[in-house]
Amino acid sequence: MTSSNILHARLINQQIAAHKFKSPGEVVKWFGAVQAQDYPGALWAVGLRLNNATETDIEKAIANKTILRTWPMRGTLHFVAPEDARWMLQLLTPRIISRAAAIHRNAGLDEKVFAKSRRVITKALQGGKQLERKEMYRVLEDAKISTSETRGLHILGVLAQQGLICFGPRKGKQQSFVLLDEWVPESKSLKGDEALATLAQQYFTSHGPATLRDFVWWSGLTVVNAKRGLDIVKKNFSEVVFNDNCYWMQDDTLLNAGKLKSLYLLPNFDEYLVGYKDRSAPVGRDFANQIFSINGIFSPVLIINGKVEGIWKRTFNKNEVAIEIKPFRKLTQTEKAGILKAAKRYSNFIAMSLKLL
Repeated sequence: MTSSNILHARLINQQIAAHKFKSPGEVVKWFGAVQAQDYPGALWAVGLRLNNATETDIEKAIANKTILRTWPMRGTLHFVAPEDARWMLQLLTPRIISRAAAIHRNAGLDEKVFAKSRRVITKALQGGKQLERKEMYRVLEDAKISTSETRGLHILGVLAQQGLICFGPRKGKQQSFVLLDEWVPESKSLKGDEALATLAQQYFTSHGPATLRDFVWWSGLTVVNAKRGLDIVKKNFSEVVFNDNCYWMQDDTLLNAGKLKSLYLLPNFDEYLVGYKDRSAPVGRDFANQIFSINGIFSPVLIINGKVEGIWKRTFNKNEVAIEIKPFRKLTQTEKAGILKAAKRYSNFIAMSLKLL
């Protein structure tokens, strides 16, 4: 196995180079969780893994409850399958909340404040109500619960991690909050080894080839629990050693990878990069600081044959999107033609005309 094999296999397993699913819900279910910190970028992350999808298609899936956006892992937002939301929250968020205890204390938040917030928000959302973030803050403020500085965000995050609320559909340009039990009243319950095994199966199927260290990073599990999950399901995967690291993947992954010629425009925080602890295979050391910032921001990237060869940004002007490419090297005419094709695909996704800078 080579570094190129790893990248090409990931492009296929991540549904970037091969689209085996027909709906947004199927894509999210395949991944287990898709980082959705940046909402427009997350819509594109799902859309680029489908044939001819539009932004409207992904938003309809959210409104139809086949995709759920909440805080299940690493203290950040993800899309998950509704039926997976509760067991993921129960498995992964207690550790997140515990690790944030000092931050909460410094913000003046304790169990008494969270309990009161829970009662107030439950009453405000009961009966299928949908409130935007600023409306949620107003409800808390009216109950004498301060949302100043980052308090409001911490309160909503903890209530979501505890399984009380989640995001609903958009109201205008803002997503709304709803009660999880009203929005998704039924879902399966997985605990212990079954939950660990299910998460490991989802991760190595969709992200492989990947290492145990990658899985620990992605899931936020302890090394012990992540290894336990992998040990249960590793019979379903092949193990390959490369550069003294053990990679796990589906048996036919490398056979199907071949010599893939590909070019893609990926959004910020895409699973192709954020889903791994070790990103040295796709990202050259000389350009890492242009892709990742010290505060954890991931730039939208240009992928050519599996490697990050540049970054890109978009600017909106009425019904037009201007896309600017900043390559890390001189591009061939074939690659420039591929960029135009990829940019048109994105502009079609958001239903806007294209201006390529």
